[in-house]
Amino acid sequence: MQEPGLVQSVLDFVAAHHGDLGLLVIFGSSLIEYVFPPFPGDVITLFGTYLVVKGLWSFPFALGVTTAGSLVGAGLDYGLGIWIGRRLDRLPSEREVKRWTPLTREKYTRIVAGFRKHGVAYIAINRFLPGIRAFFFVAAGAARMRFSLVMLFAALSAVVWNGLLLGVGYSVGANWERLRSLFTSYTTVVWALLGAGCLAALGLWLVRRRRASGDGPRGREG
Repeated sequence: MQEPGLVQSVLDFVAAHHGDLGLLVIFGSSLIEYVFPPFPGDVITLFGTYLVVKGLWSFPFALGVTTAGSLVGAGLDYGLGIWIGRRLDRLPSEREVKRWTPLTREKYTRIVAGFRKHGVAYIAINRFLPGIRAFFFVAAGAARMRFSLVMLFAALSAVVWNGLLLGVGYSVGANWERLRSLFTSYTTVVWALLGAGCLAALGLWLVRRRRASGDGPRGREG
């Protein structure tokens, strides 16, 4: 079966069951993308615009369903972070830490310290960063950020992002291919910017490391 036919079948299913199974599909997709980041939750969320355009859901209801799913998923990630943080804090040695995480204790401590200082900003922009947003909440939990504060900014971020997503979808109407094309373009640009940022950070780290090594005993002898 060709992809457009499959997509239309899913759209028709969601529309036919918008009061029960369709609602669970959209709520669940908003949740699962936080638990399993590769899951294309935002694409499924776009189906909510289809229901709004068809007059089956109101805009506020679609926004509420998608935002609720996002917050439940974020809460689960936060809880996982709490569990990971407590376990790592109790581990007696560096070797034990490496059994549970690819990070050294030093790097883990640095990440936790960074989230305690700038965590609110990371949570506030999480919804605009596809693929990595779930890790922000795990780190927030490990850093023991206040749950109410995390959920407050998670809600604000989710409302703004889902509102924009649904708003763009509503303005495009029932033209699914155009809507998906717009979202794909956005996702590609964001990943390109993230990749460029990572390369810039790596380059800066290498330059600093080289300068630091040049300032060592051998460098000073020259």
